[in-house]
Parts: sequence; C-alpha cells; structure tokens
Amino acid sequence: MGLINGVDYSVVNPDDKWKILKTQSRFAFWAFWISSGVIMQGFDIVAGGQLAALPAFREKFGILRPDGSHLIPARYLSAWNSIAPACEVVATFIFAPLLEKFGRKWGILAASFISTGGILLQQLAPDWRMHLAGRGVNGVAIGMMFTISPLWIGETCRPELRGFFLCFFNTSIVFGQFAIVVVSKGSSNIDGKWQWWTPVVAMYIFPIILTAVWPFFPESPYWLVRNGKIDQAKKALQRVYGFKEMEFYDIEVRRLQDEIAFSREVQGNLYARHNRTFLGININAEVECFRATNRKRTWTAIFAASAQQMIGATFVIGYATYFLELIGIKDYFSAAVALYVVMLVASTAAFPLTEIFGRRVLIVVPQFVLCAMLLLIGIMGCVPNKSRASWGIVAFIYLWAIIYQLSIGATGFVLASEIATTRLRTTTQGLITITNAIWGLIMQFTVPYMINPDAGNLGGKVGFIFLATGLIAAVGGWYLYPETKGTSFEKLDELYALKVPPRHFKKAALGTNAPHPMNSEAQSQANPEKQDRQDKCLQSHVEHIAV
Repeated sequence: MGLINGVDYSVVNPDDKWKILKTQSRFAFWAFWISSGVIMQGFDIVAGGQLAALPAFREKFGILRPDGSHLIPARYLSAWNSIAPACEVVATFIFAPLLEKFGRKWGILAASFISTGGILLQQLAPDWRMHLAGRGVNGVAIGMMFTISPLWIGETCRPELRGFFLCFFNTSIVFGQFAIVVVSKGSSNIDGKWQWWTPVVAMYIFPIILTAVWPFFPESPYWLVRNGKIDQAKKALQRVYGFKEMEFYDIEVRRLQDEIAFSREVQGNLYARHNRTFLGININAEVECFRATNRKRTWTAIFAASAQQMIGATFVIGYATYFLELIGIKDYFSAAVALYVVMLVASTAAFPLTEIFGRRVLIVVPQFVLCAMLLLIGIMGCVPNKSRASWGIVAFIYLWAIIYQLSIGATGFVLASEIATTRLRTTTQGLITITNAIWGLIMQFTVPYMINPDAGNLGGKVGFIFLATGLIAAVGGWYLYPETKGTSFEKLDELYALKVPPRHFKKAALGTNAPHPMNSEAQSQANPEKQDRQDKCLQSHVEHIAV
C-alpha cells in the first residue's frame, strides 16, 4: 500500500497521530464549525448569572426591594436556567431517532432556525415569563447541536486523533462562557435596555454562522456508508479532507465498512430488525443500550457526562459572576473574565494532553483533587472574616477551574463520545445529551436557592454540597472509566465482550494492539485457524490481567 503524505492510512496506528494531524487543516475547520453550535450552550449556561448581575436586567425583570434596589427572585433564576435543559431532554427524545433515519446535516439547519426564534423571544420579552419561553425554545436548538457535534466528529475523525478533535466540543462550550462574560462586562457600561440586550443579541451570531456555511457542509460519511451510499460517502470525505490522492477515500470507506461489519458481527444488526417506535423514539435501540452486552458502556458514557455536573461545574462556572458579586468581590466582572480566560487556556491545553497522557489518567486522579478543592471552598465559607474568606474562595475557584478544564471538563466528553459501540453511537449520544440536560436541570434549579440572598445564602458552604456528589463521581470513575487512547472501536467492542475490567483496558490492549489492518475481517475469514489462536491468546492475556 502506498504512502499518502508520509502515512500508511491502511492501518490504524496511534504512533502516526502527529503526522496525520499536520494534514487535518480542512477537517479541523469542519470540526470547529460544527462545534460553533455548542458555543451557544456555553452562552446559555452562563447567561442566567451574567444577566442577573446587570442592573438594567434586574430593573426590567426583578422586584423592587425596600432599599430601592432590584433583586431577581430565586424562583425566576431557577426557572430561566432550568427551562433550557428541560427542553433539551424533550427535544433529544424526539429528534435523535430522526438522525438515524435522515442523517446529521438536516438537524444543524433546523437548530439554527429554532435558535433564532428563541433569541428573538428573549430579546423582545415584556416580562419574565416570555423571557422564560425564549430560553426554552433556544434550549431545543442547544440539545440538537449538543448531540450532533460530537456525533459527527467522533464518527468522521481518524481513530488516531479522535480524542484531540473531540476536545473541540468542551473548548467550544468554554469559549461561549468566556464570550458572554466579556460581552456582559462591556455592556455593563451601557445605560438602558441595551445593557442587557447586548448579550442577548450577541447570540444571533451562532445561527448566522451555521446557516451561512451549512450548504457546503458534508453529511456524515459514516452514516452514508452504513446506508449503502458509497459514492456519496466518498464525495463527503473529499469535502472533509481535501486530499488529492483518491486512494485515501477508498481506504476510509473500507475502514468505516469494517467498523460497521465488526459491530454487527459482535452484536447483531439492529437496523435489519423490525424497529418498534413510540412517539418517534426507536424503542429497540434504547433497550439495546441497556442489554447485558452494552449496559456497562452505556452507564459509563452517561456517568462520564454526569460527573461534570456532580463535581460542581454549574456552581463554579455557571454562576461565577453572580456568585462573586454575592460574596462581596467588588470588581466581580473583571474577576469573572480572568476566570474564563484561565479556563479557556486550560481547555485548549487539554487538546494534546488527551492524546499524550490518555483519558483515564486525566480524569480519575484529578477528580479526587477537585473534591479537595471543594472541601477547601466549603471551609472558607465557614470563616467568620468574610472579606478575607472571599478572596480565599476566589483562589480555590481558580485552581478548581484549571484542574477541571484539564481533566473531566475536556476529557469527559471525549470518553463519553468514544465509549459507545458504533452500532448504537447515535442512541448513546442522545442518552448522554439527555442525562447531561437532566443534571443541568437539577443543578440550574437548585443552585440559585443555595446562593441567593432571599433563599439559602450559603456562600462558600456550597462547596460541601458538591463535595458529596463529587466523591460519588470520583469513586465511580475509578471503576468505570477505561483507557481509550489509540484504541480502535473494534478493539473496544472486543474488550467489553470479553468483560475485561475497564481499569485494565490499557494493559489488555497493549498485549494485542498491533497496528490494526483495515481488511481484518477478510483476513480472519481467509485464515480462521490463525484468528482463533489470536482470540484464545487474547482471552488468556485478559484472564491473567484480571487475576
């Protein structure tokens, strides 16, 4: 097989990842573009706390206090911030099965139009209820992009760089959080309605970007191959990569065909069965995710996404500006901007680190460190000298944010998106979106009651609450999270089928992980005795590790 740009693409070889990365400029553009829709979620996560910190917004939607100031009631904040994840859950149940039937591309355009309507409702809202409706409509669009973005990247990217490019997902969310903090700080110097209109109107940029480029965006080659549209898949791959060597596209199509064939061989062909549906939901696919052969990896994907919320992301990130104001930090907007700059840098640093150190290394131990930071934040909240304690809380929040973005913040989405079998990847990604949204709903509803002056007013003591849930996330991660760096989807299917404990995946894979040929299925059919010997060798190796 001839080399293409110095790389033999006919094998999946993790040692070639940096060589391959040099040729991925066009794929990087598409990955960044489709992730821009997720920037909108970063905006939305932080929007409640940012807008609540603007005086003009409080005057518009808040209640007048005896001292002449305005306060946004905790129930308003809870409703605004929980409506979007609630709508994400409903929307994902409805539209995720449609991604299997009609492909990925259509959902992007639909999300763009829905988002535009939601932003318009927020901008022109005469009262808090209409603003609530706008947040809900935009939440539908966010749920769609939250599912489509990692799904398209994960199934289109070369396995050697899957983790690297899936980090786009988290960095896009962080960039959205950073952007709305910067916009809100700038608009805080404006008088009148444009003080709070500016952050809302800024959200129009995302549907504009998505709609402008959408006609040129390629459909998922994986989806096209699975539906037998080979010629269209090759054309999509040409648009994705832009390589002149036509041989590359034959290799990539064969790789995708092998992934699909191996998954069907191990677990059967879900799509050949009579699919039962209820309200558009593919019941067979949902049930399959929780059968014995897939249950552990489904729970692992869900748990990886849940752990981000359990360890305090909503508290530290979503309400940073508002919380800093409540604990008495005078220049709270500048402190929040600095916090999000730090998080953006840390999230970007996670791109290469994910491929250098792997997923498990960057998640498991750092989660225990994050719990220690939450404990210290809680202790600072008990200190009688509030002014000194406030700066201590800020310091620990900064440290927490850096560690979070280098670990579970970036790598959690990578692991969650990789762990599903190819046959159930869309359904699993939908479950990840739903679970993340449910946790967001719970946290966005409860955090305002924890920190608001007219409710719990806990201050730094909130750290104790998230310490409890964070320890569950840390201990569960130790047993559930495998190392997936440089491991093909076929190898993951094999290791799960052999019931290897996830924490031993790296050792098991190293014992058998020679560069993976694209035509492995044909080779095994041509020499079944050799393949049988290899399977027995792997089984023996796995049993030795488990012992």
